[in-house]
Amino acid sequence: MVELLVSMTLTALFATAIVALLPASTRIYMQLQSMSRAQIVADMVIDSLREECAEAYIDDFASVRIVNLGMDTYEPSTGDQLLLSTFEQSDPRTARFDSVGNVLIIRKNPGFCQAVYSCMPISYSNFKSVQNANILEGSSYIFPNPADGIGGISSRAVYRFYPTAAEPSATPETRQGYVHFGYYQCGKENKNCTYSGESKTIGCIYPAVRYDYTTPFSSTAYNGYTVSLEFSDLQTSSDEIYIQRPLSVKVTVKVYACDYAQQASESPVYTRSSILVFAEDTTE
Repeated sequence: MVELLVSMTLTALFATAIVALLPASTRIYMQLQSMSRAQIVADMVIDSLREECAEAYIDDFASVRIVNLGMDTYEPSTGDQLLLSTFEQSDPRTARFDSVGNVLIIRKNPGFCQAVYSCMPISYSNFKSVQNANILEGSSYIFPNPADGIGGISSRAVYRFYPTAAEPSATPETRQGYVHFGYYQCGKENKNCTYSGESKTIGCIYPAVRYDYTTPFSSTAYNGYTVSLEFSDLQTSSDEIYIQRPLSVKVTVKVYACDYAQQASESPVYTRSSILVFAEDTTE
């Protein structure tokens, strides 16, 4: 009887210990699972950005730049107007260059540039202007007849930015913390500058005309997470601004298990930094 009581007591203590440890073990397992899924999201984003930078059109120091617009710059009525207004200077030597920011501007070819942004601030009017037509006359868009073979860009991914095209007040997908690409026609003329007695043409990548917007991944690819991007440490080939070219930039991807609006008050599930390398010179 004594041995039975002792064994029952020991068994009860052992079972109690297991029950006490089970929630902690389950919590650790769930945390590891969450970090693993968040890591997949971060890897996916970084791989996409690497490909975009590797295909950049690099010809001078103005081919890449960082802009900091902050988290709270989205405005449904104006969209990316703040992004455009940061490039109003006509001279690339005095244009805005931020050392750290959440927007990366890359020249894609001589006439177009790309903005990489988490939660691209596109307004409903921007959305409609790209969806319905892609022709700008003067300062306003024209809407051609699709029968003429122009306009009606239904094949592009801009429709993803809003749940329904007929509901301007609907919460846009841009607020969900997804990576977006904005494409712009360069709207400023190149500038001739003199360096060491030699004339050099500085290419301008000022985004002035909205061309298209797209998302590189579907919403299901994010596994319920949201992301934020931070660009920094833009490395160049020289300290002399007129002869340097961008070499690489650092990106920090933070993955959150909350909505974009709550990121400022929450801690990321996973954080990863990587170096994005730009293409070699694509011009003589």
